[in-house]
Amino acid sequence: MSTLVVADPRGVYLAGLEWVLRKAGHSVVAECHHSIEVLPLVERHRPDLVIIGLDVADRQTAGLSARLRATSGPMGIIYILQPNGGFDFNEIPGLDADGLLMDGISHSYLVECVNAVAVGRKWVDNHILQHLLTPRPLPQPAPKLTGRETEVAGLVSRGLRNKIIAQRLHVSEGTVKMHLHHVYEKLHLGSRAELAWTTFGEGADHMGPVHKSGL
Repeated sequence: MSTLVVADPRGVYLAGLEWVLRKAGHSVVAECHHSIEVLPLVERHRPDLVIIGLDVADRQTAGLSARLRATSGPMGIIYILQPNGGFDFNEIPGLDADGLLMDGISHSYLVECVNAVAVGRKWVDNHILQHLLTPRPLPQPAPKLTGRETEVAGLVSRGLRNKIIAQRLHVSEGTVKMHLHHVYEKLHLGSRAELAWTTFGEGADHMGPVHKSGL
C-alpha cells in the first residue's frame, strides 16, 4: 500500500481519483485543488507518491517536480495531463515525471501507473507515448559530432540495438560502441534514454518498466 497526495482543480474528478485509489488498496492522505497547494501537503505528510492534474501550458507549473523532490525524500511524481489551451507535447520531457497519464484515462490504467511508479518504475500513457515516438527529423548535430557519430546517434535514438546498427552501417559492433561512447562524451550524456530525449524530445520509456542497458 502506498500513501498519496492528490491534486486536481475539479472536485468531482478528485473524488473519483480518491475512490479508485482507495479501492486499489492505496491510502490518500491529503487532497487539494491547486498545484501550488501540493508543496506544503507533501512536506507535512511525506507521501510515497503525488498525483497532480496538470495543465502543461500553465507557466506556474514550471519546475514543479524539482520543487516537490526538494521538499521530501524519494517520492514518485505522476501527472495527469490536461490538454487545455496551448498543450504542447514538446514540453513533456521537461516535466521530470515518473508517471504520465492523459486526462480521461481508465481506472485500470491509473492503478497500473500508480503500482508501477510505487516500485520505482517509469510509466507513460500510450496516447502520450505514441506521439513521443513518432519519428521526426534529426536536428542539426552539434559541430563536434562526426558524420558517423551522427548516424549512430540517430539510429540509437530510434531504438535500434548495437548489433542491428552495426549491420546497417557495415561495421563491427565494437565500432558502434566506440562511436556511441564518443557521442556520450561530446554531448555530456550518460545513457541511451538521455540520447533519445536530446534527439527527439522523447522519454524512450514504454508502458511498464524501463529497460536500461549499457552502450
